[in-house]
Amino acid sequence: MYPVFIRDVPAHRLVGLAHLGPYPQIGAVFEKLGQRLGDAAAWPAVRGMVMVSYSDPETTPEAELQSFAAAMLDPAHPCPEGLEERSLAAGRYAVLELTGPFEELPRAWGWLYGEGIPGLGEAAAPAPCFEVYLSDPSTTAPGDLRTDLYAPLA
Repeated sequence: MYPVFIRDVPAHRLVGLAHLGPYPQIGAVFEKLGQRLGDAAAWPAVRGMVMVSYSDPETTPEAELQSFAAAMLDPAHPCPEGLEERSLAAGRYAVLELTGPFEELPRAWGWLYGEGIPGLGEAAAPAPCFEVYLSDPSTTAPGDLRTDLYAPLA
């Protein structure tokens, strides 16, 4: 149903803001992140925008979902004031390429874990997954948004 493949991913340095609550509400956190990156003149050092998910929405109440709105930042650039630094682990990931509105993300994640990873003959690892946003939602129509979903493999 979706294109999915395996990719070896290097570790990435992230800077961002933690979010607690429903995943679809993280947009406001990304707005704050963007403002802080702009205030610090850090945008030229940004290599991508990412949401890291630390909780399983199938087993965690919405109000307790933990995530991190982040920018992949060039290692030579200092962490802007007011942002937290974290790392994204290197490893093997199943990657699903999604084109479409953000409202499609829960369905795509469900398919990736339920059919995509088993269809590759793999098993998911009990580690955080993440989304990489390849389009700017302020300038891209919802149906044309591109997002890569990364699920760690055992």
